[in-house]
Amino acid sequence: MAVNEFMHPRNRYRQRPNFQQLVKQYPELSEVASVDLAGKVRLDYRNKRAVHLLSKCLLLRDFGLRLELPPDKLVPTLPLRLNYIHWLEDIGTVARWEQERKQPVRGIDIGCGASCIYPLLAVVQSNKRWHMVAIEKAQDSVESAKANVARNELQSCIEVKSQKLEGSTILLDVLEDFPNERFDFCMCNPPFYDSGAKELKPQDRTGKRREPSNASTGSLEELCTEGGEVKFIGQIIEESLLLKDRIAVYTTMIGHKKSYEEVLRILKHASIHNVTASRFCQGNTTRWAVAWSFDDTVLLSLVPNSHTANGNGNAHSPGKKKPIGKPVACRIFALEEMDSMQGVRNYLTAQLRSIEIDVRTVLDSSSKGEEMVLELTARENTWSHQRRKRRAAQITSPDKTHVIPSQNGNGTEVCQENNNYKKRPRLEMELSDTCSQQADDRKDEQPFVRAAVHIQQKDDGYYVALQYVAGVAGKDAVNQILQYLKNTIKAKPIPDTTEDGGKGDTKC
Repeated sequence: MAVNEFMHPRNRYRQRPNFQQLVKQYPELSEVASVDLAGKVRLDYRNKRAVHLLSKCLLLRDFGLRLELPPDKLVPTLPLRLNYIHWLEDIGTVARWEQERKQPVRGIDIGCGASCIYPLLAVVQSNKRWHMVAIEKAQDSVESAKANVARNELQSCIEVKSQKLEGSTILLDVLEDFPNERFDFCMCNPPFYDSGAKELKPQDRTGKRREPSNASTGSLEELCTEGGEVKFIGQIIEESLLLKDRIAVYTTMIGHKKSYEEVLRILKHASIHNVTASRFCQGNTTRWAVAWSFDDTVLLSLVPNSHTANGNGNAHSPGKKKPIGKPVACRIFALEEMDSMQGVRNYLTAQLRSIEIDVRTVLDSSSKGEEMVLELTARENTWSHQRRKRRAAQITSPDKTHVIPSQNGNGTEVCQENNNYKKRPRLEMELSDTCSQQADDRKDEQPFVRAAVHIQQKDDGYYVALQYVAGVAGKDAVNQILQYLKNTIKAKPIPDTTEDGGKGDTKC
């Protein structure tokens, strides 16, 4: 089943190359091309030489990269590699890799192979703003990778390092050579197969799997590792628990869905909750990807996956479940009640900080007419107590008559005394106790709750949605905070929130 529609929206290979033009530009392709009855030029992807030549020609035409590959090594297919690079760019946007400093973005490619394709693409795509350390165990691949870097005169941006052949670490030994440096990310395309497996192909659980349409390329060490990709990635996760934020974001590609699900379980078992995942779709092939971070300033839940990146948040993945999107937004202000999204942000920030919830701006695209994203972090439940205090003040106020509307038998509205107000504090106590009990059950984890606050301006007003990210209190706490914010807006006039103290119509 073709999955090109789910390819990253910035991937230039969403549209198939025009082979007729490509053959004219690179005559050597004519050796592996054929012309069908309709006059269309076609390539036989089952021919290793065709795959090899096509990759070389596309790299030269589209990226200005010249590559030479040993005949027995893995030939990189560009749509997949580019999907990974674009996903890293999306992570970098959320992490603000290029917005808050002048130094180059620093990355590590685990197992760069003979082509060194990921570091080369990363550097060229970023216009040399990304600098890479490429590590590899196989010595012949190290030499080939160095030659490809030198061939493209990118030695100042890419450092190829040989890993120890005998050794149990993947990242720890490498980072010893950079004792004072913090990397922005690491990436990995691990060997998919277990070296102890009887055959090197994915299991066909349904009996409907199609045979691969591309020729198989790659040496044994590029395709196989002891324990397969799950064990390999599991070791990276173990080392990340030691390295923590020496690397801001750890990422890996995964070849099999079963392995992907197992990797997510390993991360959950390790209490790593700042996680995002995506799919890389190209041709008839789907790969999975996972990223995790120990850096509180990097909110990975904001990274678009393969569906939301396409502006297709309701799209189904190929034959599978619907992806989880952002929660439904609710309108909290009419347009005349606030002068800008910045005003909404300032109001929400003031209300949250008044109850000791930390708030920071993660993304501000309001100038482009897009959303603004805040991150809130609570160390304890403070909002439920505030709601009880406000209700208690209303109840004890001598000039307040607590009535609720009802209808008589004639359908006309009358007012009656509200005798149920005493039940409301009890409900608040139950909600607070629920979150507190959840926190006690997992008291070794922090924070109490962390959430993303999405602010959008639409034709009829300003909308806010809260998205649970992490924390022991769970999604119930996020719903309570949203309700608290809505209650504060109803309970009192909206103060002036303009940065310059300007006067605007900000009444509820």
